[in-house]
Parts: sequence; structure tokens; C-alpha cells
Amino acid sequence: MEIFSNIMASPSLVWVITAMGFYLVNIFVGLFVAFQKNTVDTRKIHKWLFYSIAFCLVYFLIMNQTHHENTVIDYAVVLYMVALVPFSKRFDVLVHALVAIIGLIFLPLLIVLQI
Repeated sequence: MEIFSNIMASPSLVWVITAMGFYLVNIFVGLFVAFQKNTVDTRKIHKWLFYSIAFCLVYFLIMNQTHHENTVIDYAVVLYMVALVPFSKRFDVLVHALVAIIGLIFLPLLIVLQI
């Protein structure tokens, strides 16, 4: 429980946890869009969830710079999430899903490096 209290005590890591929650929901919405129902509304939900993830990660960088100092890894993970994941939409759906899942693995890395 000490790790959880350290995360909640940090003003910047709360935004990473929030981004992870949005990211999990967005992955399931993306799977629903890819394999079940590809409509305008579901794609719009998928897009707005991505915008909320990007907002949380950018706000993480701002808060982390205010209270600590951002590292190259912080910028690299956020750049991966904001640039490479949407760019992978141009490829196959499964490639986009694989890139997104790897991005979900990188998010806890931000937490581990801050603690």
C-alpha cells in the first residue's frame, strides 16, 4: 500500500493513473470498433477518449516539470503515445492494436521511474 500512497501523494502521477484508465477503456472501445460495430459514433468516442489521454499526459508533463524535472524517458513515452499510436492507424487494425498495447505497457514505466 505504500506504493499506492506514494502515487496519490504525487500531483503528477495522478494524471498517469487517469490516463491509464482512459487508455484501458479506449482499447476496449477500439476493439469494439474494429471487430463489432464500426460506426461514426463509436469512432468519435474512440477519438475523444484519445484526446483525453493526450490531455492527461501533457498535463502530467506540465505538473512533473513544476514539481520535479522531466526526463528524456518521460518525453519519449508521451511522444510515443501522442504521435506513434495515432500514426499507426494508417496500418492494419491489428498493428494499431499492438502499438497501443505496447503504449499501455509504457505507462506504468512512468510511475516506476518517478517513485
